[in-house]
Amino acid sequence: MARKNRDTDWIADEAVEETPAEPCWLCGRPLGKTVDRFHPIPKSRGGRDTVPVHPICRETIDANFSASELVRHAEMGIALTNNEAVARFVKWVANKPADFHSATKGGR
Repeated sequence: MARKNRDTDWIADEAVEETPAEPCWLCGRPLGKTVDRFHPIPKSRGGRDTVPVHPICRETIDANFSASELVRHAEMGIALTNNEAVARFVKWVANKPADFHSATKGGR
């Protein structure tokens, strides 16, 4: 039976800190500890690719767009930030810390 090496924890922590923060797909801020994987084209509509987003950004997308609206935006190449509510949200959240979270207002 192999021995457990308890001194390797600091190596893993250093590796995590050295990697540059990946930006959020919606707001462009660096991602924090909690990251959601979002399907720009919903899986129910054949989407396979995922992008990293903050949980609060994911909630905002879900509150403002239906699956068919997301497909329409993707097919036409229209940014989600063209929606007035999403644009206001992105402007509001721009100076918040990476792990900021708040209740999201219902939309649609």
